[in-house]
Amino acid sequence: VAVAHGGLVNLVAAMGPVLGAGPGEVTLQFASFSFDASVLDVAVTLAAGGTLAIASGEERTDGQALAEMVREAGVTVASVVPSLLSVLDPQAVSGVRNWVLGAERLSADLAARWRAQAGVWNTYGPTEATVMATAVEIAEGITPEDAPPAIGRPLTNTRVFVLDGFLRPVAPDMVGEVYLAGPGLARGYLGRPDLTAERFVACPFLPGQRMYRTGDLARWSDDGLLHFAGRADD
Repeated sequence: VAVAHGGLVNLVAAMGPVLGAGPGEVTLQFASFSFDASVLDVAVTLAAGGTLAIASGEERTDGQALAEMVREAGVTVASVVPSLLSVLDPQAVSGVRNWVLGAERLSADLAARWRAQAGVWNTYGPTEATVMATAVEIAEGITPEDAPPAIGRPLTNTRVFVLDGFLRPVAPDMVGEVYLAGPGLARGYLGRPDLTAERFVACPFLPGQRMYRTGDLARWSDDGLLHFAGRADD
């Protein structure tokens, strides 16, 4: 995926307030540098003057070793997948004040357990939109019995459309396919003009611009939050 520098600049501006990195803050670098999620940690943290605490291969596979590293490094903010939190004890990493979750579905049970002691954000976004497209902070009063949390509202400068098969916006609470537009959009797939033309299409709502067809299904709620509803090809 060919991502432009402008997309990275937009990611830094949009996700800076979400991650909460900055001078005096230590960000857990958990994702391997071969995955796009690492770009979020590195770019947002270093641009804000924060510090990266890079997890080793052992720490990525051993929850106890990771918790020890988090405590010793003084990690205060972290961007990880929800399944990692399912194998960690919140009390063992109580110094982390802000968790940014993505790439997997987040259950209300897991969100409630961690929201009790720290800030928790749920996010959504593909590599083709420079890692992130939406985010929302989980409400403090969430309970394990609640519905799965929303995946958020559009980030700064990002446009999110939920459309039917004729590229028409669907009504709130109706499921449609997610399309993304804005400066975070990638140029396309390197050396794959056919696939680029298939997934990056003209945007009927923004003349002269393109939008990315994600293949993900979602619905808008009345409060403007996006809720994941599966894949179009399932």
